[in-house]
Amino acid sequence: NAIQQKAITDLSRLLLFKAFAGEPIDRLKCAKEVLGDFTGADRVTSAVYEAAVQRLEAVFGFQVKPAPSMGKLPAKFKDRYYVINTIPDESGQHFRSILSEHEDAAIERGLLMMILAFFFCKGTPRADGSRWLADDILYRLLNSVDENIPASPPNTAALKQGSKKTGSSPMSSSRARAFGGKGMSTPNVDQLLERFVHMDYLLMEKVTPNTGTAGADETTTIYAMGPRSLLEIGRKQVIYFCAELLDEEPDPTMLAEIEDNQEEEVEEEVEGEAIHA
Repeated sequence: NAIQQKAITDLSRLLLFKAFAGEPIDRLKCAKEVLGDFTGADRVTSAVYEAAVQRLEAVFGFQVKPAPSMGKLPAKFKDRYYVINTIPDESGQHFRSILSEHEDAAIERGLLMMILAFFFCKGTPRADGSRWLADDILYRLLNSVDENIPASPPNTAALKQGSKKTGSSPMSSSRARAFGGKGMSTPNVDQLLERFVHMDYLLMEKVTPNTGTAGADETTTIYAMGPRSLLEIGRKQVIYFCAELLDEEPDPTMLAEIEDNQEEEVEEEVEGEAIHA
């Protein structure tokens, strides 16, 4: 019993550290790191993991949730989990309301919200409901918000502007509003895009444009909302964010559509759990 309690404590601590570091959680890898040779016993592993998850929620209010059902996710997301700080949010504006807590976090979160908004408004839809945006279009749109952000992604920006880095110039107060506060510095988009992909806030794919031109083998990078964004932020808050920037009321038709999609996703998750039970 003492050994089991130690394992639960160690696993709870590991999950908490990964949560603060923004790292996705692989259940089996975390259990193996804590339990070592005992991970061969599936019942022991599952019991310790569930107890650690329950402790995180009871003590810190955090929930550990699997990657949501959102179309054809890569296989690596099958066993991924995320520590989510679930706060009741009837207005759909919680993520927006905490943007100004700390400047660095506000810039990062503000950029993420702006990117998600561009996905929603300008992205190319797929049959699975996801919306994808090419990196050149994304950079151009971000540049329209803050001219200090390069208008082209690194592969082309480096040729036109040298290796100029972003992140040093202050932003005008009117444009800083979109990034979470007044007088904030321009975010380093190149670095933050990599971070968002690593943390699963964004999905990234490399595609080859079908141009029909001989020898056209260059790839294009495209982005979409990732599973962590769907869990932690959600489409509803993106709609509220867009409406606030435009000084308009959220479109009730869009909100209703999201509610319908969420119900379908819940049904799919329940069916999936029943199959694996």
